[in-house]
Parts: sequence; C-alpha cells; structure tokens
Amino acid sequence: MKITPGTAELIGAIIGDGYIYRKNRKYQIGIVGNPITDKEYLEKLKELILKEWEKEVKIKLRSGALRIVFDSKEICEFLIKDLNMFHGKGKCQNTTIPQEIYENWDLAKNAIRGIADTDGSVFVSKKPGIEKYPCIEITTTSKNLLNQLKELLISKEFRVTTRIEKRKNPNPNALPSYKLALNGKKNLKKWIEKISFSNPYKQDRALSYLKY
Repeated sequence: MKITPGTAELIGAIIGDGYIYRKNRKYQIGIVGNPITDKEYLEKLKELILKEWEKEVKIKLRSGALRIVFDSKEICEFLIKDLNMFHGKGKCQNTTIPQEIYENWDLAKNAIRGIADTDGSVFVSKKPGIEKYPCIEITTTSKNLLNQLKELLISKEFRVTTRIEKRKNPNPNALPSYKLALNGKKNLKKWIEKISFSNPYKQDRALSYLKY
C-alpha cells in the first residue's frame, strides 16, 4: 500500500481520535466524532476511506458519539507493521506521526490536518485591546506527537506555543494533557493557506474569525 496525501490525512484522523485494534484474528479500525459538529466531516472521511482504501463504511451513532468502524487485516497490518503505528493499550500517550510521513511535508501537512480535524479546536478569546483573538489549539496526551507537531509547524514559520495541562482527575495515573496553540490572525491565515481543515465545522469557524 502506498502513502498518498489522502492516506496521510486518514492516518492523522486515526492519530487524533481513532484507534487500531488487532487481537485474536480480529483487525479493526475506528474513528470517532461529535454527533453535532462532526457529522459532515465523517461523511467526508467515509468518501476518503472508499477512495484511498476501497472500503465502504457506515457511520453509526453509538454511546453518544458518531463512529466509523470497519474491519481490514490488510490495512491494520499496513499501519502497524509498515508504518509502526501504535495500537491498543498505550496508543494515546505513545502515538506519533509515522516517520515516512513526518519527513515529507507534502504528506505531513495532510496528517496534521487530520489531527486538527479530530483533536483540534478553533476559538476566539478576549485580549487587551482585542475583542476576538483567534486561536487554533491541538490537544494530545502524547509528548512525542506534541514535539513532532511543534517542529513541523516551526519549520514552516508558524509561531507556536505549548503547555502542559494537568488533569483535575484525582487518579495519580491520569495522563497529562499537552496543548499546542497557534495564536493570532497571522497564524490562522497561514494555516488556511498551508494546511486548512477538512472538517467543515472547523473550517467555517476559522474563515469567520479571519473577517474580524
């Protein structure tokens, strides 16, 4: 299987809010979305999966979330064996962009888009002298993924800030949350030009904030 820009974007979506399951001869891939804001986006992913992986999938509402789930030994082994993607337990804190994608910006930007479409947010906040200050923020529990994203975006002259947000969960084993932020209108404009969103909800928000 080849890594195309479309495949890289699907891999980004899996990294962001998906999973790869391989156990007892069962091979499954899933991507989860918000039933209100991500419905149109999952329809686009459905079309992309058919185009790139020739798999017809259905979108189902389960446990309060929209889900794309499908079985494929070939795709699972491609992701796990060929691209060394983490799967199963420990995926959240260990996931990274596969090296073959990371080293090629034309592929990496699509993976970043997939990650932002699923695990990113676009919002405005109030700053001194600025009523609506735009921000793109990506959240992950993988420090290595955070560092990859930071290095890739800095290499393309984005202004990047990162922070650790400790969860309020009293469980001492709770994973810290790493946040990468692109603040300001210049960053937002550059994102639209260089990366953009495939998630219509987030793309519409980003474009509306550029008008302020």
